[in-house]
Amino acid sequence: MLKRFEVENFKGFSEPLIFDLSARDYGFNKHLVNNGIVNKAIVYGKNGIGKTSLGIAVLDIISHLTDKEQFPALYVQLYQNLNHLDKPVRFQYCFRFANDEIEYEYEKMNRNYLLCEKLTVNGKIMLNYDYFDTRNNYIAPEIQGNLQIELVDNKLSVLKYIYRNTPTNAFPPLTKMMQFCENMLWYRSLSEGNAYAGFTNGINFLEESLYQSGKIHEFESFLRKNGIDYTLKFESVNGQHQLMVVYQNGTVTAPFMSLASTGTKTLLLFFYWSISSFSKISFLFIDEFDAFFHYESAELIVQLLNEATSFQSVLTSHNTYLMQNKLTRPDCCFLMTENKISSLYHATEREIREAHNLEKMYINGAFTEI
Repeated sequence: MLKRFEVENFKGFSEPLIFDLSARDYGFNKHLVNNGIVNKAIVYGKNGIGKTSLGIAVLDIISHLTDKEQFPALYVQLYQNLNHLDKPVRFQYCFRFANDEIEYEYEKMNRNYLLCEKLTVNGKIMLNYDYFDTRNNYIAPEIQGNLQIELVDNKLSVLKYIYRNTPTNAFPPLTKMMQFCENMLWYRSLSEGNAYAGFTNGINFLEESLYQSGKIHEFESFLRKNGIDYTLKFESVNGQHQLMVVYQNGTVTAPFMSLASTGTKTLLLFFYWSISSFSKISFLFIDEFDAFFHYESAELIVQLLNEATSFQSVLTSHNTYLMQNKLTRPDCCFLMTENKISSLYHATEREIREAHNLEKMYINGAFTEI
């Protein structure tokens, strides 16, 4: 799991931004944390504060350690902070897997231009590699073995090279970290269209994916839970399976996509990822997950994700209705301001208990930067 993340000089983050997912000792909603780490987080912040950039930054690691789907160019074309174009972008991750704590740090000038990498496992440096000054480079024998390092440029990560060219599970902590990164997923659904990064490569049309899954009746039930009572079927249209809404006892049908609202289409997107990926992913970041949802649908999605304890998730939202202890906890709910992100626990000096109304406290200004 991701325990702590730090980024500096990336997009709008001119100063170091620390996202600390360490959990506190609360006696309620214990299923929202795992091994002392927040497993289900919700991030709040004003428009333009950097919530989207946070998600892109957290998943930057997939761009050089994995071969999974990359972020669309639109999301990473402005990589460095524009006030410091002479400085590199620095990323630092702290992972915990059972009793192993792994720190991985690297610097880049852009998404594909690595400067250095450093890996520390349980306090011991396993890799310290500079692509432009190799005099003091170090690779621990535990991960290198007899492998001869042959890199032609700085676009290929030395850590990825080692992992791909040594025996499977030769160094278990590294294997756990790499597998975690390969199964990270980010997605969003906004008016300009859907976008995703990580976990897989390529994506089928949502309707075709639903057809192949055979879960059309489960999707009907999911929609009904969200107040949408559709009877659905598939019809073959120009050689493709098109999702149709059935009317008048099956005598009239209309294309689902022509009838569905933006929010209903977003529900289809969530359902697609839930049936195709949630049993396999390690980390999920949904940006503006409820931008088109009624507050009751947003609550249902949070409840479903809270029940999916096998992976870590982070949601961004403006919906303060979700800021309640029946859905979250003070250490699982985060406020983002300029170059700072803090849990509610750290954003007040008051003791917060289960009976407190977090939304009311927030609206009344109880949470500030500490």
